[in-house]
Amino acid sequence: MNSKIVTNLNHPHVAPRRGINRRAFLRAGGVAIALPFLEGLPSRSAWAADSSPVFSLYIVAACGVVGSKFFPEKTGALTTNGLAAMTEKATHVLAPHASNLLFIRGINFPMSGPSNCGHAQGLCQALTARPASGGGKTASSSGVSADMVISELVNEGGAEPLTLYAGNRRNGYIAERISFKGGGSGQVRSADDNPYTLYAKLVGLTGNGGGGNSGTQVADELIRSRKSANDFVREELNSLMRMSALSSADKQRLQQHFDSIRDAEVTMGEMGGTCTQAGLATSELEALKGGLAFKTDGMIEDVAKLHLELVALAFACNFNRVATLQHGDGTDQTKYAVPSNASLGWPFHHLSHRVQSDASSGNNPTAEQAHAEIDVLRMQTLLHGLDQFKARGLFDKSIIMWTNHVADGPSHSFRNVPTIIAGSGGGYLKQGEYIDAGNVTNNRLFNGLIAAAVRDKTEWTENFGEGQGSGPIDGMLA
Repeated sequence: MNSKIVTNLNHPHVAPRRGINRRAFLRAGGVAIALPFLEGLPSRSAWAADSSPVFSLYIVAACGVVGSKFFPEKTGALTTNGLAAMTEKATHVLAPHASNLLFIRGINFPMSGPSNCGHAQGLCQALTARPASGGGKTASSSGVSADMVISELVNEGGAEPLTLYAGNRRNGYIAERISFKGGGSGQVRSADDNPYTLYAKLVGLTGNGGGGNSGTQVADELIRSRKSANDFVREELNSLMRMSALSSADKQRLQQHFDSIRDAEVTMGEMGGTCTQAGLATSELEALKGGLAFKTDGMIEDVAKLHLELVALAFACNFNRVATLQHGDGTDQTKYAVPSNASLGWPFHHLSHRVQSDASSGNNPTAEQAHAEIDVLRMQTLLHGLDQFKARGLFDKSIIMWTNHVADGPSHSFRNVPTIIAGSGGGYLKQGEYIDAGNVTNNRLFNGLIAAAVRDKTEWTENFGEGQGSGPIDGMLA
């Protein structure tokens, strides 16, 4: 990969962008105007471009899977009926979306195996395709993650990816480790664990609207009727336009702001109203307004589902085009209430090790079955997210990747890490197939995914990360 991208995240084919800080500008003259959906809006909506944008969501789960009970036995076509009939496999849950899925086996991380804590080192490789440095609490990436590369190329105004976390970040060990900035060594990016944080941004719950309306009232009316945002703020904006202190350039920026709002509204109409609160679990989100008091009894899946609902909304509203979700702690202490764990009562990390230990590995068959049942629960959570993407008409313009930070729990192997891709990325990726990548490193996976995600802006000609071979995985492209 070009070192220029690693250090500066500037693609040689993309001209630098100059974003307008609209929120800071609209506070000029002591007037504060809160507008939903406009924090990351480009100067002209990306939906107005010749090619529709592609949205990318990367999900990295923790503690591996039970390999023999996860994917189908054989590669080949995926059909709804065929996948649904494989009830002994966790991925049978995803059968309703079989035609939009690509299962991939035979993908390895750059490190041949853990040299320290496999959990931490696996997280650091999952989206960077580079060896990890250090281990445990100090583990880091040796380079930038794919979400940051894509975001720099497709998000206007320098907006960074949405970075989300479903798990207990306060357990004191590892925490977030999947999204990294560039530089000589990767700098981990902090993640939001409370879904309410993104919810508030999306529906304008922060700040006060003009004319005495609260941000919540403005957002609710906009979302219900998609009434022009200009109608809510026209008086304030016109007042600013009349200020003698404003230069002609400032007035031009205000006009651009009017135009940007209108572009967004046209987009909402073209998408059939999918940029709305419909489908959000609003009562559950509102319950988190006062903060997230994380529990170990399975709350993690509820939080992950809320994050997925919000990412689908953020993409539908063109709020951001890239997101990551870490699903689980490196040493996950969640106590899942699956049938086989009733007699054990072990946290997930111990189940994944098949023994009551954070360091040793065993072979308890009840623990293995409980892990397999948790795999099904996690696929149900992924299904919930895919349902949201389909409902908002995003499948044909999105890439949703699900993977794990290790292949399985007992060995912490970095070989044959399970990978699921949903969505065609604008027709670029193969759909309805289970393929064998041929024992390649995940840099080749990301070569294909990055190319799919950025091609409406530029042509991706680089090799991402480190690994054997170059270009995308054979068979992953449509």
